[in-house]
Amino acid sequence: MSETISAREAHSRRIREALLSACEDLLAEQPIDAITINNIVEAAAVAKGSFYNHFPDKEALASSVSAAIRDEVEQAVALSNRNVTDPAYKIVRGACNHLRFALLNPQRALIMLRGHEKTASGDFPLNQNIKAHLQEGLDSTRFEPRCEGAGVIQILGATYFSMLEIIEHNYSAEQAVALATRVYTLLLCGFGLREEEASRIVADSARDIITSS
Repeated sequence: MSETISAREAHSRRIREALLSACEDLLAEQPIDAITINNIVEAAAVAKGSFYNHFPDKEALASSVSAAIRDEVEQAVALSNRNVTDPAYKIVRGACNHLRFALLNPQRALIMLRGHEKTASGDFPLNQNIKAHLQEGLDSTRFEPRCEGAGVIQILGATYFSMLEIIEHNYSAEQAVALATRVYTLLLCGFGLREEEASRIVADSARDIITSS
């Protein structure tokens, strides 16, 4: 009996992965509004009925694809921040990982950005680290009290539009570093850091992460 269940579970997992892979390929070319469920199941080579065993609608599938890509980037963020203690560095290094992803994987980054409606909320699980870093800065008085609440929105907005800029204008690594330095220096100054310190933190982080091999 257990072998039969295992085989069924393995089959279900293969179908789910096929749907996710097919949807990612399609989203690399166009937004979910332009894609039909028939397009997805045909690309995945699965029966249409199988789709609804895994996802209630195409938007839920697209959201899963976007979240999986975002999770991949967040793993890189966690690795690069493993020994970092300063919340200002944590925030900027995390953002620079997203910009690096846009530089190296523009199509996948665009898919992630297209799913931003559900993942841009401060309560979205993948954004909890940003909230935690902000709170660290507030608790230590490194950041001004005005950052509470608005800080997450500022970080997400700055990163979203910086990634779009990199993708749409096909930035080089050096251009991405320069963009990051301008954008996140301004952001940290808004959080209460002096411009000289903010510029140093961002320039160091951007060059270390965006230009890393």
